[in-house]
Amino acid sequence: MKYIKLLFFIFISIFLQSCSFDSARYINFEESPSSNYYAEKIKEHLSNDSNYTLDVFDTNLYKYFKVDDEDLDVLKNFVNNLSDEDFLDEFTFENKEKFRVIINFSDEKYIIKVYDKDTCTITPWDGNYSEDIVDMSNLPTHFNLYDFCNYVQHKK
Repeated sequence: MKYIKLLFFIFISIFLQSCSFDSARYINFEESPSSNYYAEKIKEHLSNDSNYTLDVFDTNLYKYFKVDDEDLDVLKNFVNNLSDEDFLDEFTFENKEKFRVIINFSDEKYIIKVYDKDTCTITPWDGNYSEDIVDMSNLPTHFNLYDFCNYVQHKK
């Protein structure tokens, strides 16, 4: 009986080793075509008047806050006021994100990770490219997503 278990263990270990993936086709973080690639995709959805919802997730409380319909225009104002200079090629994040803004279009879902008053990243739920890194320090205060997330959290 011990020999059968040993042979079974050897067979399973050989089988599992042969099942490894040689190519990372599902996890493929290539260089983006542009530093504002995902922001432009969101602009396309908004210019087509796609319906969407916003949720704010507080990573410290692990709690979702639904954004009211009257406050949805902050996304349009945010992406339309970003210039090419606001997108960074790289940045070292010292802390985890404080908030996540989840954008739900009918066919796609995007996440904006808000780290502090000055920095956020934009990525789709299942993107192939590296995330857009955004410097929000040049934006007006009422378009800053950090302040917006605080507003939504305290409004509820």
